[in-house]
Amino acid sequence: MKELSPKSAFITKVEQLLDQYRSLYDGDCPYILNERLTLEQIEQFEASAKIILPQDYKDFLFHIGNGGKYARQFPLSLSHAKDCLEESIRNTVGFEYMSLPFHLEKCNSCFDDNFDADLDDDDVFDEPEDDGYNHMIVEALHGTITLHNDGCGYFIVMIVSGELAGKLYYIDTANGQGTRFVSDSFADYYLKWLNQQLTQRLAYFEQNDKFDCVITNVKLGGNVRDLHVRKLQNDFRFQFEYFCPGDFKHEGGYSEHTKVNDRLVVSLYMEHRSYSVLELIKVDNSMEPSMTHIGERSLHEVIGRVKRLFTHDIGGKCFPLFVEGLEQEILIKGVKDLSVSVGDVFKIRGRLSGEVYRIMR
Repeated sequence: MKELSPKSAFITKVEQLLDQYRSLYDGDCPYILNERLTLEQIEQFEASAKIILPQDYKDFLFHIGNGGKYARQFPLSLSHAKDCLEESIRNTVGFEYMSLPFHLEKCNSCFDDNFDADLDDDDVFDEPEDDGYNHMIVEALHGTITLHNDGCGYFIVMIVSGELAGKLYYIDTANGQGTRFVSDSFADYYLKWLNQQLTQRLAYFEQNDKFDCVITNVKLGGNVRDLHVRKLQNDFRFQFEYFCPGDFKHEGGYSEHTKVNDRLVVSLYMEHRSYSVLELIKVDNSMEPSMTHIGERSLHEVIGRVKRLFTHDIGGKCFPLFVEGLEQEILIKGVKDLSVSVGDVFKIRGRLSGEVYRIMR
């Protein structure tokens, strides 16, 4: 078997980050890559498309894997690149389109609603005839390989022919926004993307304070229900709102998804949204931390102390609030223009919600 040159710094870094990322899922990582390609398979693709792939991308295919195994994962497999293009333009095209030079102006003239208005009368791109529009779309995507299908007509492509070869662009094929530059290379973007996935997973662990409880009562209402629970660690009783997609039950009904005596692994949060506004007041440190149910459903008044701040901030204005009686933290989300420091005590009124990770019976 032919082999590429020794592993680059890019590949070594990817292997380190992937190992770290997978370790955070305890053997159930959702990011699964296809088997690696051989050098012969890569060369066969290049010969069919009449192109030379960027070296960092070839290294990835050979040492790491042939793209994500499931839909919408980054990057798409090399074999899926042509299928993804056909899905976008509804027209069968041979691999030869990849070898033809990519022109940013032609791509924008096809997909940017504002581009045509900026063209002078003597510009080279004439208005397309109706029967030639499919050809115009194909021409706009010359010299590209699709790396990601973001849905709703949005794609990330890598340029493989022309003066922009090696660069990545975001293309809106359906909503008139044209192209947007993404990265100078596959390696730079993949490392940025993978670091983002890792940071989000670390933040998820940091923000979710999981604990065990048992259901004592269920109040149904559509696919949202109020679960009355008893915490197993200290017998603390409370209720919270749980969104249960795919299980619509009217009040007075019965659900197999959430039954009395079911054991749950949950984390709690209060989120400031337009339909569920939080009222936050910084109070004196002498106020006793508590959690009081004040509404018919899951409306609460919570008093708690900030004992720590998050290391991994991915946005969303989040901070943890520790409640003594509960002996757990509640995640406070989406509060704008709020300054939070360790030691602060807040009284918060709003909807108490929960994320359910496991149900056992």
